[in-house]
Amino acid sequence: MLSVKINELHMEKESLTKKNHSERVNTVLQYINSHLGDELSISYLAEISNYSSFHFHRIMRAYLGESIGNYIIRVKMDAGATLLQHTQLEIVEIAHKVGYNSPSSFNKAFKKHFNISPSTLRKNGRMGLHSFCHRHKNIIMKNISLKPQIKKLKDKRVVYTVAIGKYGDDSTKQAWARMVSFAKEKKLFGFGTECIGISLDDPNVTTAEKCRYEACITCKKDIKAEGKIGVKTIEGGTYAIFKHKGSYETLINAYNYICGEWLPNSGRELRELPCFEVYHNSPDDTKPEKLKTDIYIPLK
Repeated sequence: MLSVKINELHMEKESLTKKNHSERVNTVLQYINSHLGDELSISYLAEISNYSSFHFHRIMRAYLGESIGNYIIRVKMDAGATLLQHTQLEIVEIAHKVGYNSPSSFNKAFKKHFNISPSTLRKNGRMGLHSFCHRHKNIIMKNISLKPQIKKLKDKRVVYTVAIGKYGDDSTKQAWARMVSFAKEKKLFGFGTECIGISLDDPNVTTAEKCRYEACITCKKDIKAEGKIGVKTIEGGTYAIFKHKGSYETLINAYNYICGEWLPNSGRELRELPCFEVYHNSPDDTKPEKLKTDIYIPLK
């Protein structure tokens, strides 16, 4: 009997340790995502994680599948590539927004990462995106409303969990299973609850298995971060809202249309916030062609 209780105490302690570890890692990743324009000192990231520098490097490498330094560079470069393709910002401005003091240092890092210069990506990337949209326009028109609703939103407070991997693969499904289980346990579902997905990376730019996705559920209760579950606010403001009907696999076509065709002709500028999706039904009990998703594009 005593050995059983000891084992139970050991398992409980192990569970709490794992939970605490997930909270620490989540804090670091969220800080990086929100401070891409900063220098991002590794020692400071270790400090906010409450790990020693020695353990911090090992733990982050195990979680991310790469060193924390490589992760920061990759995320900054991917963000820069997205800004190059989808905004009119000058390259010097983009360099500063992703934490480089001079365009020359940004150009050097960018070329090393993508094997092309920022100016080449801007020129060829836009042309490629434009032609893609024309080739697939008939398919896209069946899936997405071509004219969005422009709406001003209030902030949305959400609980969320992170998946890293190809969008829609097992990591995404596991993130949603984890999120739904937590929401049921805390009784978060109710009238007006929204299920939201935030794709932090552009799969046209970022390697599929490295794409970051946040599964979110809006929350009115006072909930604290717990293990792999974090708490954050999706910033309100002006958004263009496109209605999409169909398989999640066709969302990439919708984004390409929005960024490659609608945005350049709209006279609007993007805010430096991620787009997000609101899901109106579930793939668990809905045929792919019947899935309804609203795509929210942040505008200035």
